[in-house]
Amino acid sequence: MTSTFIPVEAVGRNARGFTEVSEGNPCDGCSAPCCRMVLTPHPTPQTFLALDYVRYLLGFAGTEVIVSRDGTWQQLSHRACVLLDAAQSRCTVHGTPRKPKVCVFFDPYGCWYKRNFTVADPPDIVRLDLARFEILLTTCQFDDDGRLTQVPSWDELRALVPPPVPAT
Repeated sequence: MTSTFIPVEAVGRNARGFTEVSEGNPCDGCSAPCCRMVLTPHPTPQTFLALDYVRYLLGFAGTEVIVSRDGTWQQLSHRACVLLDAAQSRCTVHGTPRKPKVCVFFDPYGCWYKRNFTVADPPDIVRLDLARFEILLTTCQFDDDGRLTQVPSWDELRALVPPPVPAT
């Protein structure tokens, strides 16, 4: 058997043994953002009217738009799953046939929600409510047909639009 060196940076911090990890619950201490919002894919806007429609959506309470590092857009609706025990941040049907399969097969060890919704500065997304979206709109340019010709790069967008202030 050949051994391969894996640098700590690649593995992560807070190293624990296999048994400790297998006996633990990766959701312990998490506020369950995966159960407190619904993310729906949204086409990446290409025109003035498409951006105006996003601005319209953001006028509804509990709605945000998420722009990912790869350029994909999603609509975020802040609505908790009715199966969530909000006080305990736990699913009330966990381990039963009633638990939705999307949840059953979810990999909590590399949780994208935890990585992006439990930190002050999410690494993979930019969250846009109406106020932050209006800042983005000031940088957009259009041609005579209303097609987008200029938008900020990922790094420019992250610098331009501050992350939302976490709820206390």
